[in-house]
Amino acid sequence: MEGSHCTASFQPATLWSGRQGCLRSRACNCAGASSRQHPGHNHDRHPKGWTPCGAPPSIVAESADPMTNQTFPHPKRPPTRFGPWLLALAWAAGGMAQPIHWERRSSADGFLAPPNSGNQQTCCVAADFDGDGITDFAVGERTRAPAVVWYRWNGRGWDRRVIEPGLLKPEAGGAAADLDGDGDLDLVLGQDASGPNLWWWENPAPRFDLPWPRHAIKKTGAHKHHDQTIADYDGDGRPELISWNQGARALLWFEIPVRPRDPSAWQARVVYRWEKGAECEGFPSRPVDVDGDGVPDLVGGGRWFRRLANGTFAVEVIDDSMRFTQCAAGQLVEGGRPEVVFSPGDMDGVARWYQWRDGRWEAHDLRAVRHGHTCEVRDFDGDGHLDILIGEMGDPGAGDEARTFLWFGDGRGGFRERVVSAGLGIHEGQAADVDGDGRIDIIMKPYHHRAPRIDVLLNRPAASR
Repeated sequence: MEGSHCTASFQPATLWSGRQGCLRSRACNCAGASSRQHPGHNHDRHPKGWTPCGAPPSIVAESADPMTNQTFPHPKRPPTRFGPWLLALAWAAGGMAQPIHWERRSSADGFLAPPNSGNQQTCCVAADFDGDGITDFAVGERTRAPAVVWYRWNGRGWDRRVIEPGLLKPEAGGAAADLDGDGDLDLVLGQDASGPNLWWWENPAPRFDLPWPRHAIKKTGAHKHHDQTIADYDGDGRPELISWNQGARALLWFEIPVRPRDPSAWQARVVYRWEKGAECEGFPSRPVDVDGDGVPDLVGGGRWFRRLANGTFAVEVIDDSMRFTQCAAGQLVEGGRPEVVFSPGDMDGVARWYQWRDGRWEAHDLRAVRHGHTCEVRDFDGDGHLDILIGEMGDPGAGDEARTFLWFGDGRGGFRERVVSAGLGIHEGQAADVDGDGRIDIIMKPYHHRAPRIDVLLNRPAASR
């Protein structure tokens, strides 16, 4: 679309985010970003059995279950006799993996309130809504009111607050961004197959006793908007809102208008259509620059979209069989293009990660998963190398056999697999530091399995038990 833009709304202090976490031009608490570099890392100090750079990737599987709250020592545990303070220092500096103890906090045990009484918890967006430097998270449910709530860390646990008090039908996905230019993060969600709506909620910060006004982005047209992302995808210094519109078989592009409260100011541009075959869905929660031109690229639906000089997009297929997937991206192998991970989100299949090598995308199997509707890339163990998180939805899917997997990476294509949760489905799960200790935690939101329920796996050093 063409039109004016509010330059004042997107100054250097502007905040915006994708589905998880804040992308900020000022300092933030997002640990483990894909752009993180560690020039001092010694590639020769990895344990035996890890593959060197350029060698075929390897995966070593190990299992554990934090439902019992036991300790799970990471296989790359470094020998140390200097106590927890040294581990904390190493975490902050990067480059040394720590053994991890996952400490479960659950609404089933009264540690936090469930979103509502419904059992179709569709969306989960992690972002710093209150601006305190600690990631909060919003959850939507489509059968009961309140339809959308958010959780705020209070130093001991999470207070639940209401965003949308009424009954709506939000779809999976969502994003957070400062749409109105007032310095705080607002919330964007799409409607499920029951309607054509895209909404945004105006953050009332710092007055959280006030309601979050709901505004329309899209009110007509095709139904179902499963997954959104927000970033500066054209390099103009202002973020754009991108949404899949499955009912239209289209990928929609919205410039953020000067007057975002005016529904008529939001104009959709179609940047991609598909005529037949499986639906496309999914975006990385943290956008990446695939081609190295300094501008984030759209990734999703088994593809990435290369922006051309005339503002259109060339569709670059990574794996056409990975349309109906959740995805993540990051520098899993140091150097070169970032890698892309696709997980079958609404079906059974093999989760894979993809590496650009010799002019093509080379696929590497992770494992077979059943409705692996959580897919994230973060540095969970603080060694400076990105890890992969994939979790199974449960219902539909694996039911009480649902598992959440974590692959610890070595930065050279080698991974060790862990089962960090068993027996509870996870859907739209998020990886973020939700208690402010600098370590990446896991927000476990099931869709239907055992819902209503919210669990958080807090990432603790095993030495702190």
